[in-house]
Amino acid sequence: MRAVLFDLDGTLIDSADDIALSLRLTLKELGKLDKMPRDVKGLIGGGVRALLEKVLGDEFEEEHVRVFRKHYLSNPVVHTRPYEGIPETLSKLKEEGVSLVVVTNKLEELSVEILKRLNLIEFFDLVVGGNTFPEKKPSPLPVIKALEFVGVEPEHALMVGDTSADIEAGRGAGTKTALARWGYVRLNSIKPDYTLDTPSDILSLASRVSGV
Repeated sequence: MRAVLFDLDGTLIDSADDIALSLRLTLKELGKLDKMPRDVKGLIGGGVRALLEKVLGDEFEEEHVRVFRKHYLSNPVVHTRPYEGIPETLSKLKEEGVSLVVVTNKLEELSVEILKRLNLIEFFDLVVGGNTFPEKKPSPLPVIKALEFVGVEPEHALMVGDTSADIEAGRGAGTKTALARWGYVRLNSIKPDYTLDTPSDILSLASRVSGV
């Protein structure tokens, strides 16, 4: 295995509380605080627009995305932290010469800023956001383009994420796929090639897949 591609929210980092904070501030500004859901974790994964559409339904307007982004950019890392074992796992993979990439539906510039603040950015060869290419997950395009950038064929890559969008994107691009069970975990009928209970499981999986 020569490359591992990671989703961000619910895979590398637990950002649910900060997303919920920004959502609450957004709804308060819009005078729609009564729309605040009890469980924000179950709504994370499709990007800001998808989150707001789920929360506001027919009341959603494009301007609401700008309001949310304003609040989130002001409060990106209040409660957000890497999942336990993530920094150590990334460090070990990097030592072994594995190319590491983030493929998220979050804005690229926001993703980079969060990774910088959490001292994770140094591990990654590339950060692909939901606005980097014309399509985002579950489209395989971001994964395909990321692999082209690092020069790794899909059959030598693993896509790790906690939602169906991650698994569909990886499968469509031709990579192996793994479900991060420590995350927010939302799957439809699609099945990953592997399931991971902890981040360190990636290390043993990478060794097994590569035949080491």
